[in-house]
Amino acid sequence: MKKITITQDISGQRLDKFLARCLGAAPKTFIYKMLRKKNIVVNGKRADGALILSAGDVVTLYLAEGTIAKFTKAGIAHDGPVDIIFEDENIIIVNKSANLLTQPDAPGGDSLIGRLRHRHADAAFAPVAINRLDRNTTGIVLCAKNLAAAQILAKLVHDRQIEKSYLAVAHGEISREMRLEGLHTKDAVKNLAEIVPRGTLGRKAVTKLTPIEYHAEKNVTMLKIGLETGRGHQIRAHLAAIGHPLVGDTKYGGRGAARQMLHAHEIAFGEIGGCLEYLCGRRFVAPLPKDML
Repeated sequence: MKKITITQDISGQRLDKFLARCLGAAPKTFIYKMLRKKNIVVNGKRADGALILSAGDVVTLYLAEGTIAKFTKAGIAHDGPVDIIFEDENIIIVNKSANLLTQPDAPGGDSLIGRLRHRHADAAFAPVAINRLDRNTTGIVLCAKNLAAAQILAKLVHDRQIEKSYLAVAHGEISREMRLEGLHTKDAVKNLAEIVPRGTLGRKAVTKLTPIEYHAEKNVTMLKIGLETGRGHQIRAHLAAIGHPLVGDTKYGGRGAARQMLHAHEIAFGEIGGCLEYLCGRRFVAPLPKDML
């Protein structure tokens, strides 16, 4: 059995979402089953997953210790180095390394969020990632340390109110600024995106390229990239579609490096309110990894 008293900083969220964070490795079906069977109760009474938690509420888990250990955030935490750019009581901005998942793909598997949860094992609210990067894309991942920050940041990302820019190394010479617009599709089974011709089914994708430097001896161009939309593998697919795949991106026709040369370099906050008002106008930069220098 485990009792959790809801504090002010984690109040205001739905019970099912709170449990999903506490029991991070548990299937949703398990959580709802435990609620139906009164193995999880609030203030000693049966509760619906849609219940909004208030400060002072007591959530009791009538579960075996082994089950709790298996499913709690401790079960998905993993010790490992984290390159922190900025951290305070509300957020963590991390420079993610290559060959590291943002979220764990299996209980106990290594990931950026698992490492953060190991660092904050005693926190009532386990850190959550607001944006994700592919395993071998490096750079900025924005994380929240409390519910209020998570809600504000999630809305800003959804509304595309946080400016993000990437640095990339692409094959060939790109000598002028370009605004690439197309229709994006993604094969979930193959985990492969494609920019398809107009008239076919797909979601609008817009990518802006600004050349920084052309290296003639290697025939590659360093680019600054901005996104007007946020589709899966959007940068990788758009560059492949114009014949300039990322160096090292073997999935999309690249070569010459151990991973795709893509780095989430900078984020900038515009108007922002609530507990994150102090971030208005601030920019954060993740230094380039050695393999891209």
